[in-house]
Amino acid sequence: MQNVAPTHRLNRRSRDFLIAAAVIFLIGAALAVLGISLHVISLVVPFNRGFAVYDLTRKALLSLGLGISFISMLMALRAVTWKTDHALAWELGELLASELDRQFVFIRNISKRSLGYIDAALVSKHGVLVLRVTRRKGEFLNQGGVWLRRGRNGGWRPLRWNPTGAVIADAIKLKAFLKDYQLASTPVYAAVVFTRAEPDARLRLQEPAAPVVHARCLIRDLEDSYFAEDRLDAATVQQVVNLLYR
Repeated sequence: MQNVAPTHRLNRRSRDFLIAAAVIFLIGAALAVLGISLHVISLVVPFNRGFAVYDLTRKALLSLGLGISFISMLMALRAVTWKTDHALAWELGELLASELDRQFVFIRNISKRSLGYIDAALVSKHGVLVLRVTRRKGEFLNQGGVWLRRGRNGGWRPLRWNPTGAVIADAIKLKAFLKDYQLASTPVYAAVVFTRAEPDARLRLQEPAAPVVHARCLIRDLEDSYFAEDRLDAATVQQVVNLLYR
């Protein structure tokens, strides 16, 4: 199995974002300097009827310049902290690689403006399997699309985090994305994967809206759904891989 991530594209996006942040910072700095200059060298005397407008203008330039500069700093911070890989998804990919042949392509850390972010997707002749990967531990109860976790006192409490809702949303977005490239017939599946095994992560499932599996049982638990039959030819598989990887 091929375990890959589009790090080159994400690195390029981070670099482009950093350049944009630098340009925006220069614009903000120029406006701020202009505002300060108009304070230092007053071009309109206070008793002039137009002084109020002048004063408002220089204050606005200073505030706008400082605001734009601050936004550019946040953009730069986002650029240098851009996540170009998903370590947990890589571990899952390495695990699956020991059982699947090279006809399977495992793409991790997918991030596209037109698609959004996806932890990982397994692409093969069976279709596309969208995965939400977690290493959380504890005892979990999944009823349909609702998640509960057993607390220290033994009672169940709702989870703010809903992996089922997240992975189903990812699958819907991917389906729409593929439709834009005349690949609407491509079957898209979804599953939540816990990388921790029992007893660290104990799962109770009651008619889950999307399959929930332990990493080491993923192939076995999905053999009656995703892995049940061949649905795509080799050319379509490669086309989907190219769209998600490049």
